[in-house]
Amino acid sequence: MWLLTIVLSIFFSVFSTVVMSYLAMAIPIGPWIAPTLALIGMLVFSFFKMDKTKKISKIALATSAGSVGGILANAVAFYFPTLYFLDKNLFDAWMVQPFYFSAVVTALGFVSGWFGLWIANLLEDKFVVQEKLAFPIGQLVHKTIIAQGQVEKAFELVVGFFSTTAFCFLQDGLFGFKFSNLLSWLTIPKSVTLLCPRLISVFKIPAVKLDMWPMLWALGFVTGHVIAFPLAVGLGAKILLVGPLNKLAFSAIPSLQFILTFSSGMVLFGAVFGLIATPKVLWKAIKNILHNGLGTASKDSKKNKKKIGYVNIVEFFLLLIPMISFLTYFGFSLISQLYLIVFAFVCAYQIANIAGKIGLAFMGRFATFVMVPAIFLFRLDVIQIVVVVTFVGVCGGVATDVLFGRKLARLAGISSIKIKTYQYLGLIVSSLCVGFVFWLLINHFGLGSQDLFAYRAQNRWLLIRTLNDAKSFNVYVLLLGFLFGYLLKKLKVSPMLALGGLFMPVNITLGLVLGGFGAMLTKNKEEWFPFWSGVYAANSVWMLLKAIF
Repeated sequence: MWLLTIVLSIFFSVFSTVVMSYLAMAIPIGPWIAPTLALIGMLVFSFFKMDKTKKISKIALATSAGSVGGILANAVAFYFPTLYFLDKNLFDAWMVQPFYFSAVVTALGFVSGWFGLWIANLLEDKFVVQEKLAFPIGQLVHKTIIAQGQVEKAFELVVGFFSTTAFCFLQDGLFGFKFSNLLSWLTIPKSVTLLCPRLISVFKIPAVKLDMWPMLWALGFVTGHVIAFPLAVGLGAKILLVGPLNKLAFSAIPSLQFILTFSSGMVLFGAVFGLIATPKVLWKAIKNILHNGLGTASKDSKKNKKKIGYVNIVEFFLLLIPMISFLTYFGFSLISQLYLIVFAFVCAYQIANIAGKIGLAFMGRFATFVMVPAIFLFRLDVIQIVVVVTFVGVCGGVATDVLFGRKLARLAGISSIKIKTYQYLGLIVSSLCVGFVFWLLINHFGLGSQDLFAYRAQNRWLLIRTLNDAKSFNVYVLLLGFLFGYLLKKLKVSPMLALGGLFMPVNITLGLVLGGFGAMLTKNKEEWFPFWSGVYAANSVWMLLKAIF
């Protein structure tokens, strides 16, 4: 049965890498994939008779291995596509060399992911054992696995998966096959126009189309009002504020340039706010590390303390070889490498600390904190800038996800050595396939398109562009965007999510908003999570199949 667990772990690693690579480039959020993997694992093991404790253990191991690939792909998708917007010619030159492109993404994901996993090894005793942080996703997965009605939940996921696959088939046909006229009545349109574009006084109402894109509804439903309300605010601001301002006060500035400048002001506010708030948080983390270390071994593990310490030291020096080789290849000086490694460690520590309490990983804020000083201190080129933010994002994300898995392992009674083995397996498998998956998706759909809008990457491109080329912006429009971001923060509306409603195509925003508000109409939206998890997983896999065939 251990062979089945290993095979399922490998499958989960590939599956989560595929799903999250697409999701994180298509929409502005990246949900945790672990609960979905647990549901699939429950379905698979429901066909085998075994002791309940063993079954829980095997599902937990496969889920923990696979979720590493999900967070790795999520972080790479958020940050690496920034290179396309910074230097399209360079990115395209890489894309025509699929093996080189895949190797770069794979190497970056592997070295930063390995560093994050190593950090998690150091922090496990402190955060999971001594401080007993909640790590909510680990607890959620454990509750899902041991809950009554496992088969019913897994069946709901299957229904969501196959109904969405049938839906996509009726939209696209099968690998280029289109329905004949006799079957044309079965075809589902890709979008439905709800409102044609129109001009009412100074208010320009864009074309409102409802995309027949199940994944948008699913992700909106799962995240609920957290994403629906800020996106709706951003969309409203686009029609009621930004458009009229452009026409009445800045008519000489083209509409697209005005929106980009206004959005840059909002991004600049987010960066400034983060740069002000983050040092205090990191300083607390540094003081905690200096005063308390990374925790002393618990009573049960004191005998193994020296052995574990030696293993971690040896692993660190083994890790340094590929990490330094990769950074040196892209022209990082030794001092800039030291800067990146030290601050990636401190950021990963604090990202995991926060996520251990509230279940959210704030990778972007810390990546910005490391990136901005590095740009001016080391005069980084565009490739190095992207490597820095991706490295920090992957490192912090993987460290956090691995600790979620360690929490799950403790709750399920799984040994530390066993869970580590499966998480290393997940890292290796996902790293090997992430580069090829990215190349396939980008080559077929194109970055910046409706299918791969890459909102997070465009967001970071706006920030870097503002820092490097502020003189090209209208300072008054930039200031208005900055003040609008400040106002939203005061009103407790996420400026970065509201920016999504302002910046993204209306049909994407509308799908997410409708899904979010739909969740608010249900009494217990958690009951629907298995179904909607199947929906967004199926839509993501379908998109990869389209890219291949």
